[in-house]
Amino acid sequence: MKNITLASAVLLASLSLSACSTIVKGDNQTVSILSNVKGSDIYVNGQMIGQTPYTGPVERADETTVTLSKKGYDSRTVTMNSQLEPWFWGNIIFGGFFGSTTDYASGSMNKYSPATLTIDLDQSTVEGK
Repeated sequence: MKNITLASAVLLASLSLSACSTIVKGDNQTVSILSNVKGSDIYVNGQMIGQTPYTGPVERADETTVTLSKKGYDSRTVTMNSQLEPWFWGNIIFGGFFGSTTDYASGSMNKYSPATLTIDLDQSTVEGK
C-alpha cells in the first residue's frame, strides 16, 4: 500500500510540473524597446505592437525580429537574442517528454536576454521617406 501511495505521489508531482516553463514563466516575456526617436512604430515579427518607448509583453520564441520605423527616418530591423530558460532543465527532469515538448512547442523554453532593446534610427537622406 505504501508503494502505491508513493508511486501516486511521484506521478502527481511529475504531472503537476509538466510544462514547467510554460506554467512558471508563461508564453510571453515583458521587454522594453527604446529608441532615440520617440513615437517610432514597433513591429515584432511583422506585427505592430506599439510605439517607443515600449514596455510590455512579447511572445517568447527562438528568433524574434524587431523593426522600428518612423516617417523621416530609415527603418531598422534587429534580432532579439534568446537563450534557454533554466526552468526548461527542471522540466526535462520532472516533466519528462510531455512537459519539455510543451515548453519547446510554445517557445516558453526561451527567454530574451537582455530584456531591454535599444534601437537608434538615422534620419532619412531620401526625400519623402
